[in-house]
Amino acid sequence: MTRGGRWVAKFLLTSVLPILCLAALAWLSHGPAWAWALATLGFCFVAMVRSRQLSMLDAWLDAPDGCEPLTGVAGGKVFRKLTRKLRQDLRSREVVEARLRSFREAMDAVPDGLVILDSSHQIHWSNRAAGAHLGIRLPRDTGAIIEHLVRSPGFAEYLSSPDAETPFVLQSPAARTRVYTVRVVPLGELNKLVVSLDVTDARRVESMRSTFVANVSHELRTPLTVVSGFLEHFAEDGVLDTEQRQQFARLMSDQTARMLTLVDDLLTLSRLEAEDAPASEEDVDMADLLAQLLAEGQSLSEGRHRLAVSCEGPGVRGNRKELHSAFGNLVSNAIRYTPAGGSIGIEWRVRDDVATFSVRDSGVGIAAEHLPRVTERFYRVDRGRSRETGGTGLGLAIVKHILLRHQASLAIESEVGEGSTFRVVFPAWRLQPAVSGAT
Repeated sequence: MTRGGRWVAKFLLTSVLPILCLAALAWLSHGPAWAWALATLGFCFVAMVRSRQLSMLDAWLDAPDGCEPLTGVAGGKVFRKLTRKLRQDLRSREVVEARLRSFREAMDAVPDGLVILDSSHQIHWSNRAAGAHLGIRLPRDTGAIIEHLVRSPGFAEYLSSPDAETPFVLQSPAARTRVYTVRVVPLGELNKLVVSLDVTDARRVESMRSTFVANVSHELRTPLTVVSGFLEHFAEDGVLDTEQRQQFARLMSDQTARMLTLVDDLLTLSRLEAEDAPASEEDVDMADLLAQLLAEGQSLSEGRHRLAVSCEGPGVRGNRKELHSAFGNLVSNAIRYTPAGGSIGIEWRVRDDVATFSVRDSGVGIAAEHLPRVTERFYRVDRGRSRETGGTGLGLAIVKHILLRHQASLAIESEVGEGSTFRVVFPAWRLQPAVSGAT
């Protein structure tokens, strides 16, 4: 028997049959009028009870927590079934909502922009990154045509016929300094998924790489051209006398040394960029290191400058070879860019657990507009003077990377015609532990 048939049979047994039996008894004892009256009253009562139960059920469905449950065998059973079904539905909905929240959180955490479009290019959904990349904000832009928000030449044409091999490149309408690539992926039969990727940093790195290669090529071309020209003269017998040959040999030796210095600096810079931290560290005796820097500076100066050294406080923990390279670059730069008769001061001082190494000169100085870029590779304030003094344009870049590996910072103070001060500040924990409180 079907569920509907069982309900009809149960209704007949529990409601109709008792009324008919009472009506039959009334017929036998009081006549047909009493039988019809009792049957009518019985059916009316059953109808009223069922109507009230339906009304209570309707109210309970609207507000399950605010209504009294039905009583009675039939009503209670219905309510129990509905309650179980409602609880199951609530649990299922909670599970679905939890999974949906997790999905949305995961999509918002994705660094790539994601936008779902329908066949008319109306926005159905987007993640947080799409707002930063394309300026899309939900729910404000739900249903909007994406071409009306992203107004980049060629973007509408690309959406209509996307090239699977070549992404579309655009400048973000939300942040003009950022560059993004956009790809369109079919999503089902009608929808599309727009994926945007931030390529600003990658393009900047590529531009830096191209500039770096061009600078290296330029720096090597000049000495190679000089050496090649001198070799042509050497190959011709009788063209050069002994004095000219010696002079050309000295010039070729200088250019060769310049190329070797450039290659050494390139290798040093490459190694520093490839490693996050020094291979080994030790307690560096700053008094000894400054004495070495003074001797090297005097040798480079050849008596043309006045050099002075001051050392107060304990040393630091770090890689002595790298710190020697960084400090040596600062000292040699000061000597190269200070005219003869000028003064150069080298100082190490620890005050209140702040360790500072500084090089102060009375040289030509640096204009303020150049200061933010002097640590860039091959950046020169005066290209002609830099080459005359033997600089490669990589010294301060090497200094910057060494200091980063030692968690130190570089501050530059300079004024044209008044000289410059390069100051290196180390964190307190870099001080030698045994005497970290000394001044």
